[in-house]
Amino acid sequence: MLLGLETFSYHLWFSDGRMDVFGYIERCAELGLDGVQINVNGRNFGHLGGNDPGRLREVRELVEHHKMFIESDSRGTDPEHLSAMLKLCEAVGADVLRTYASCGGDLALELAQAPKHLREMAPMCADLGIHIGIENHEYETSAEILEIVRRVDSEWVGTHVDTGNSMMAWEDPVAATAALAPYAVSSHFKDHIVIVEDEPLVVGVTVGTGSIDCAECFRLLAEQSPLVRLITEVCYGYSAPFGRPQEQGGGGRLGEGVFRPVDGPHELSAVLLSSRPVPPEEMHQVLARQDRSVVESVEFVKGLARTHTPCARESSARD
Repeated sequence: MLLGLETFSYHLWFSDGRMDVFGYIERCAELGLDGVQINVNGRNFGHLGGNDPGRLREVRELVEHHKMFIESDSRGTDPEHLSAMLKLCEAVGADVLRTYASCGGDLALELAQAPKHLREMAPMCADLGIHIGIENHEYETSAEILEIVRRVDSEWVGTHVDTGNSMMAWEDPVAATAALAPYAVSSHFKDHIVIVEDEPLVVGVTVGTGSIDCAECFRLLAEQSPLVRLITEVCYGYSAPFGRPQEQGGGGRLGEGVFRPVDGPHELSAVLLSSRPVPPEEMHQVLARQDRSVVESVEFVKGLARTHTPCARESSARD
């Protein structure tokens, strides 16, 4: 399994101006990773930092210099937008585009429109050789994502398996991963805990230190999906409330299993809430914590990958 990293893993570095897309690619090379996934949401194409042809060419050349793969992250299913994103993917050499349907509007309408929109994009995907992965974001259950993919019915549109987002929809991550894995074209591999402040929150932590059974999620993706790559997304510094009422979710209950709150107080080295402003004098320390969280997460995932190589699996079967 080839291993990559999503740019959100360094979102604090990007927002503080300490890192750009080129520094990010170099950092991934230093970490011994095989590829990158670049989030292009937001102002000026997000972490890509612009879409002028020269910049896109430089990104592609740097990725090729390091012999890496590249994927792209966007959102929404509007065909005009997706067409532009597929052209951007072509320019930087990305062969996978992640997107999601839930963009803050009427969720039922967004989910209902998605199959038609994505079906319109399938011929362009085929022409360019680029797959679209529809993500279980923070509102959708795996069943809703599978319904979209089945209605599109194209080899060019599959699932983007996010091993943590299902928690915001009250769905167990292992169950969601198992359901989505057979149709996967991309992934976000992450870890979360639940804490209770004024309300229950899902909080990103270093991969391998949270409540998700990461080893089982990795096994499912390695053995039951067509994926040859795994994208780690480290969510230190991010937290979110549950995306839908518990009774309308995927069956999880607060206090049970992965939804059992982790009691505080929480060290800032492990938990940093999105709502907590970081004073300028603390930013250097916070950035160092995020980098450490990335390093430890990458090493953890590399360890999982070593235990799931074909040779390791064959040896385990013989034993």
